[in-house]
Amino acid sequence: MDALTTLEIIRRGVAADPSSLKEARERLSVVCAAAQVHPDALRTYRSGSLASKFTNRPVADADGGLVIDRRKHPSLGPDGAGELPRRLVDDVHRLIRPQLVRQYPRVRVETMKRGLLVRFNNPLPSGEDPTVDLVVALNRVDAPGLWIPNLDQNRWDPSHPERHVELFTAGWPDLRHTRQHVVRVAKAQAKQFSHPAVCSFNIAALAWECIELAEPLDRALLRFYEYAASSLAQHLTKDPAGVSAPIKVSDRNLAVTRFRRVADAIALAIDAGDDSEKVHDVLAAFGVFWKLIPSSLTPEAAAVHEAIASGGSVSIATSGTLVAGTTAGSTPVKSTRSYGGRRVPAA
Repeated sequence: MDALTTLEIIRRGVAADPSSLKEARERLSVVCAAAQVHPDALRTYRSGSLASKFTNRPVADADGGLVIDRRKHPSLGPDGAGELPRRLVDDVHRLIRPQLVRQYPRVRVETMKRGLLVRFNNPLPSGEDPTVDLVVALNRVDAPGLWIPNLDQNRWDPSHPERHVELFTAGWPDLRHTRQHVVRVAKAQAKQFSHPAVCSFNIAALAWECIELAEPLDRALLRFYEYAASSLAQHLTKDPAGVSAPIKVSDRNLAVTRFRRVADAIALAIDAGDDSEKVHDVLAAFGVFWKLIPSSLTPEAAAVHEAIASGGSVSIATSGTLVAGTTAGSTPVKSTRSYGGRRVPAA
């Protein structure tokens, strides 16, 4: 089994169930339709992974927004008096819940950082129960995009979620499919870690920058990981829409090191040709796709790898072997922080 076949198996394994995607879209449509009833609504929109077709299994949420007519609320936002839409969010809450409860009797609507979070409490046969995030936003007066509230930090942030979807879904079908497949696999790879070094939006933005042609998944992923490591080592990723600040990364050094490790592994797997054992070994190695490919490690070795990946404790047993956790007489290893190394200067 060559690298392409193995990576395609990973892609299919993380792919979202079509019925779950359909349900998430329907829930988003129901919420947007309820929000559109607001007397001050200009429009609603769809955004995020679902709209960009970057969603993996399990289908957890759907993102959308309600854009309010600023002429009815002149004090709202940085283009007004800076007032945050707390009362407006409460109004939308009171408006949409009675509409939603008719179809979803156990629905709960909560306030979140950007607006409202809708929990349906109606699991699918798969166990998935997609929620909906509804952002309450304003058009910017003299600039593209939206003002979206940050209720946690008591401020407004510029963003352009509608433009992001346009960019991420642009191009001819084969190019879109290549981009989507790369993003889905890269998202799944990052989420193997208990603390992913980059967010899903950062992965999507990097893929949008570097995936410019349709090609087999192994070559496209190699291109992505090589580019992502090089780009992030130099600077934070820019907002594709050119509206928001560069995308924040919790640990650039860690992100770059992880990207480089995956790029190296994919290159080795491609070079291995039909040597299925070598392809398996390099792609199933810790830090690559170790949770997405059945491992050939012993249970004890797998436990050590999992502890390292999650930042858990490992120790050296009296026999001199490395073990997960601590046992009587063992010597704890001071740090299991994944992929340390030289610090990348801040941008």
